[in-house]
Amino acid sequence: MNDSFSEHEELLLRSLDEPVTAREREKLSALMQNDFALRRQSDHYSKIREMMLRQQPDTFGPFFAERIMNQLKQRVNEIDYLIFFFFKKYQVLVVGVLVALLITNLMLTEQFSLRAVFGLDAPGSENIYSIDAYKSLPQ
Repeated sequence: MNDSFSEHEELLLRSLDEPVTAREREKLSALMQNDFALRRQSDHYSKIREMMLRQQPDTFGPFFAERIMNQLKQRVNEIDYLIFFFFKKYQVLVVGVLVALLITNLMLTEQFSLRAVFGLDAPGSENIYSIDAYKSLPQ
């Protein structure tokens, strides 16, 4: 064992962990009767061992994963409901804004075509710039 433990303490600790021989048991009981510090040490080790054995390992309990998954599903359902409620509540307003934008675009366009109404007209030739990339190349 460790060098800081005496032979008596090593015997005491070993007796707590594993069965000892009859001769070692007699030696230990004789030492305990004569040495008050060793008895106190034995009580201390026994109390520590009891405390360690009494403690239950930390667990999350039964069905932990299922409980977490159920909570996540509930949250997802709540979010889905809120999204649905939001769009249901404001769908008339959104459709109204879209119609107003289409009417405004129709009034401001010069041509009455479907492409012009949606703003898909081809740009005028004055907005197109051409760059001759071959001019700057050496010949």
